[in-house]
Amino acid sequence: MANQCAICGADINLIQTQKLSDGNCICRKNCRKKGFKVYDYVHSNLSGVKAHLAQVERGTKLWEHYFIPRKKTKDKSKKLKRFGTYLYVAEDIGLMAYIQNDYKFMLFGKTTRACVYRVADLRSYKYEEQLVKNGDKTEKKSAARLSFTNTQGLYEFVLPMNNFKDFKKLKKYFDTLFGIQNTLGNASNVWKQQMTAVKDIASGVSAAGKGEVDAGDKAAQAINSLDAAIYGDRTEWIQKADAALAAFNG
Repeated sequence: MANQCAICGADINLIQTQKLSDGNCICRKNCRKKGFKVYDYVHSNLSGVKAHLAQVERGTKLWEHYFIPRKKTKDKSKKLKRFGTYLYVAEDIGLMAYIQNDYKFMLFGKTTRACVYRVADLRSYKYEEQLVKNGDKTEKKSAARLSFTNTQGLYEFVLPMNNFKDFKKLKKYFDTLFGIQNTLGNASNVWKQQMTAVKDIASGVSAAGKGEVDAGDKAAQAINSLDAAIYGDRTEWIQKADAALAAFNG
């Protein structure tokens, strides 16, 4: 008995079916193929898959509009920063792209798709060693796991790295970008940021207790202060990304 794709409605047999965690099924040939190979369909539900497919569709348009021209430009202020084979950062617009290259036959007929993120939404970048089979042997391969907030669809992915040294370059780059490196290297700055966060939190709690009109604003300020103390000030990167996304009409 054939299943029916929950996205496109096509009748699909067992081999063509990708079952999701909520019991829904999608077709492998069409709908699953529109997403990234690394996306975890088995543990995702239908709304998550739809969000990912929309993410790839929009991300690919953003890649072609913003990133492709920057790959070719001679303007140093718009040059892309690249990590490994699949990750590109456009500092001037506060966006980063994780790409997937597809080929029609061997290395011919290449097409590129992308998931595009705000740089400001990058919350974690950790080193990992993954076990990969190579013939009869199992080897350890270096990788970086990147996680994002405010993201529907593919909100986390593993980026292959040549070695730990390459990961250290990636970490240093983002730490510096967010001001985390300088903060961690200066105990006085750490203390000042933590105290600011504590004061803002206390103010927010007090305002809420008194029923003040601006209690919500003070609570939001408290969250922002604590966030900055831990992850660095992302204000500049939020503004750049939002401006670029607002200007995009694709």
